[in-house]
Amino acid sequence: VWLMLISALFLLPSGMLFERVPRASWWCLLLALLWGVQPQLVHALFPGMTYATALAWLAVALLAGLSYSLQQTFGSREFAVWLARAIIVGGLIQSLIGLAQLTGLANTLGLFYDSSHPTTNIFGHIGQRNQYAHYLMWSVVSGVYLFAVDRLARGWLALLVIWLGLMLAYAASRTTLLYLLALTLLGAMWHWRMRSAASQRLMWSMLLSCIVIFAAQFALPLVNHLVSLLTHAAVNNASGVERLAANGDDMGSRRLAEMGKAWMTFKSHPLWGVGWSQYAAESVRLQSLPQFASAGFNSGLFTNCHNLVLQLLAEMGLPVTLLTLGGFAWVIWPFFSEKAEAEGMLALGCLAVTLIHSMLEYPLWYLYFLAMLVVFASMSPAQTRRAGWWVYCLWMLALGFIGYQSVVTWSTYNELVGLYTQTDNPARDAKRQQRLAEIMEQHPLFAYHALSTLDDYLTADQGNLAQKLRWEERLTAFRPYPDVMMKKAQMLALAGREAEAKQTVSTALASFPTYAKDYLDGIDDDVPAWQPLREIAQQVFDRLPPQYRGGEGD
Repeated sequence: VWLMLISALFLLPSGMLFERVPRASWWCLLLALLWGVQPQLVHALFPGMTYATALAWLAVALLAGLSYSLQQTFGSREFAVWLARAIIVGGLIQSLIGLAQLTGLANTLGLFYDSSHPTTNIFGHIGQRNQYAHYLMWSVVSGVYLFAVDRLARGWLALLVIWLGLMLAYAASRTTLLYLLALTLLGAMWHWRMRSAASQRLMWSMLLSCIVIFAAQFALPLVNHLVSLLTHAAVNNASGVERLAANGDDMGSRRLAEMGKAWMTFKSHPLWGVGWSQYAAESVRLQSLPQFASAGFNSGLFTNCHNLVLQLLAEMGLPVTLLTLGGFAWVIWPFFSEKAEAEGMLALGCLAVTLIHSMLEYPLWYLYFLAMLVVFASMSPAQTRRAGWWVYCLWMLALGFIGYQSVVTWSTYNELVGLYTQTDNPARDAKRQQRLAEIMEQHPLFAYHALSTLDDYLTADQGNLAQKLRWEERLTAFRPYPDVMMKKAQMLALAGREAEAKQTVSTALASFPTYAKDYLDGIDDDVPAWQPLREIAQQVFDRLPPQYRGGEGD
């Protein structure tokens, strides 16, 4: 937000800031209003989560306007060229972090890595293999665009694609194969529309790049051998193609199950949805139904059904979903109705990657992907009119409001970060608990995060049991994580509500059976009220296949 404000100040003297407002800005503004209204239409457990999303929509509406103003100031070609260069630089940095993870140097260099799978889970600094591959594919599209408009030499493009192709193979994202198919078809379609030397370069370079990336998936065993020789360590990483062939993690069946549950949730709440960010509780509630018995074992809570459309339907209802999707179609339609330019391929290629990923996961729930989607959408070649003074004032007020919110919420955010870790000093931690409870009540935007942090301080004992149980019940109604469900069950048992405690454990283990061992380890033998819970956990544990009996705690 602050970078956006600085950029706006840079444009202000030129008079170009918000002189024309793109369709993407109006679309995002509409969504900000819709998200802001929803807590008045449904039972929102944490309305601040919805309001925070509304603020995010307002922020990206301003970002779209700022991006469009930059295009008007410097020209669409220069804007796209510098955007593509920035994406490539970011992609190369991410790939180098991925290389450090692959070679085991991440820990030595103080970089982000997965301590449980230090050299096999390659995700750059983004933190998830599919999001990492998503960003690297943006870099490939950017390189092809720069080559097509004579801003990148053929040799540099070849090196870029070979390098990124190998790192995409190490990312082991199966979705990459869909990206390659979509980009190949899009490149051909764009050449058919443009019929120019640039579009021909674009089509062939995109096709060859996709072939190289696809070939890298099969060349990975050879590259593994070379890396093993250089690092003197056994490297046996699997590519996305190998993971697709093996299908050993049951993720496909789990995703399909979540999509089915999202559809059922929508049918139960067709008008306004179950509430923004409130699908997770529905996922756990529906898991015990017979049709989901054959789904793969869950090792964690699904807060999202892994499909953009179904998630919107489940949480926001049909009218808002139609306005969201219809509005987006209205925003990008000029890419197809107006004269085709190479810049359109950059924007649509990156949008295609994001939208494909959104059908199988939820990248747009991360602001950095949503922000870039809006930047690409702002490149739509729609005809715009000069904004009137009242429109200009509206957007300037919105810019000031977002800037104000970023300042006044900064102190609360920093305070929450400081309260995240316990001090092991009982008296001091008691005060921290009290402060977290105050933040939860006084600051709606941070209420959920305050309660989630507060939960780490709470123990299942008789001390202040009634209040702690109210907090746990509110938290599990919104985010029924397996450890939180167990803590709630233990508190219910201590409160003499044995039937509810047993039902809570049964519901939790229906969704998270691999936590049975963790539940058994967490139930003390010397607490009589908890022994019925132990019996339920033991029964689930005994039915588990051997490979799932190790628990999730480690």
